[in-house]
Amino acid sequence: MIRAFAVGAAALILAPLLLAGPTVADEVVVRIEKNRFDPARVAVRPGDTVVWLNAEKRTSHDVVFADGVASERLMPEERFARRFDAPGIHPYRCTPHPDMRGEVVVEP
Repeated sequence: MIRAFAVGAAALILAPLLLAGPTVADEVVVRIEKNRFDPARVAVRPGDTVVWLNAEKRTSHDVVFADGVASERLMPEERFARRFDAPGIHPYRCTPHPDMRGEVVVEP
């Protein structure tokens, strides 16, 4: 009886921690190279941040979203970061290179 009580008490204490899942947000890197976003599609969870890194040697790019959020022109080795809080699909593109497209999928 005491053992059953101890197991039940432990389950009650640990359950909220296990159900809550990780509380640390992740950071996902999208490399910009060879005139493409790599990877072009990323899936993240609410609270995660996506970082775009221009890994080109001589070409600048930008990251422009349909909702109006946009980076400055990214010169080689420059970065742009955006945090995503709400679930949904966020398409983006590079203005000077219209064939460069990608999307961030925020999954609940």
